[in-house]
Amino acid sequence: MEQWGALAAVGAAAMWTINSVIMQRRGVGLSSQGLNAGRIFLGLVLITAVHILLHGSLYPTAADPSAWLWLLLSGVVGFSLGDSLLVSGFLSIGARLTLLVFSFSPVLTAVLSYLLFGETLSLYKVVGMLLVIGGIMLVIGGKGEGKAPPALGRGLLFAFLAALAQALSNVTSKMGLGQVDPLGATQIRLIGGVVGIIAVLAIGRRWQDLGAVFRSPNGRLTILSGAVIGTLLGVVLSMAALQMTKAAVASTLMSTMPVLILPISRFVLKEQLHARDIAGAVICVLGSAILFV
Repeated sequence: MEQWGALAAVGAAAMWTINSVIMQRRGVGLSSQGLNAGRIFLGLVLITAVHILLHGSLYPTAADPSAWLWLLLSGVVGFSLGDSLLVSGFLSIGARLTLLVFSFSPVLTAVLSYLLFGETLSLYKVVGMLLVIGGIMLVIGGKGEGKAPPALGRGLLFAFLAALAQALSNVTSKMGLGQVDPLGATQIRLIGGVVGIIAVLAIGRRWQDLGAVFRSPNGRLTILSGAVIGTLLGVVLSMAALQMTKAAVASTLMSTMPVLILPISRFVLKEQLHARDIAGAVICVLGSAILFV
């Protein structure tokens, strides 16, 4: 069962990697908040439609009030608060430093899982986890961005809070999953995400960003790919991973996007890879293999 959970986690990371490439190529010049809001709104519509087709009900009737509470909280924290903090980090200190700090999210997930569930990891699982994180940091750390940004302290805080939000989202999802299937859990999380995104857009008065994205052909394509690939496939797989394996292991494997994107960068985007990238990928694959044992 744990091996299937690990496979689902890698599958989720792969879906998010593909979606990130589509967003990079088609979402240029569009509002990140507008794209994220559109993806969540459309994702909820698609997930609900699939739930009706597969289960014959509008929402997961097996979920008790406690499951609803934890999954809604996970959606608010992960889809709205976490994503907003990550974007703020990107804008303050750039993607490299933000992702370096964000790569510690699995460690925070492991700590929270131990405190809340009593989840412990064997020594070889810890080694595998550290190898994966080390490989990710090696890949990300090789892409320098010049001198330190002026808002370094604030940006690092945003990045750390985004990592903490991701960890909280993982553990609250696991607390709410119980007997709820991954599809139903994703639907409830998306409801929480919609509530959170509406609040973010209302507070920031950014409704025009969402309208601009929907009016753009590239915006509509990016939202569709995000809803189908990133949410319908990626998020459902992430819920399956959290349900079938330990939260720290799932979180570690779901964080491998910077490494999974390397083959796409080389063969699709025709970007040059360096020895540091290859070494990081090898270390990450080795660590992932250990986590599958």
